[in-house]
Amino acid sequence: MPDIYRIRFSEAASIDLEGIFDFIRQDSPQNAAAVIRGLLSAIDSLEILPHRYPVLEDSLRLLGRELRSMPVPPFKVRYHVDDLGLAVIVVGVRHGARNE
Repeated sequence: MPDIYRIRFSEAASIDLEGIFDFIRQDSPQNAAAVIRGLLSAIDSLEILPHRYPVLEDSLRLLGRELRSMPVPPFKVRYHVDDLGLAVIVVGVRHGARNE
């Protein structure tokens, strides 16, 4: 049986989710909640087999740690896997069309 990882959110990721909610809520309050629920559900799936998504090229060299990218169209969830602490740290959630 695979290990179960805890999901943690960086402050930046929490701010990203709030911003996504606020942006969508301007036009569609009911859709804003649904989008956030979908994102959180996808992020929760990282509890099992978080290594299944690719490591971002050059993340180790540029940031000093491996970052992975999970597509949740139209968003991208960036996260780091802490194997020693059995944790997934979500570091950012961005719209796929945004520049990095």
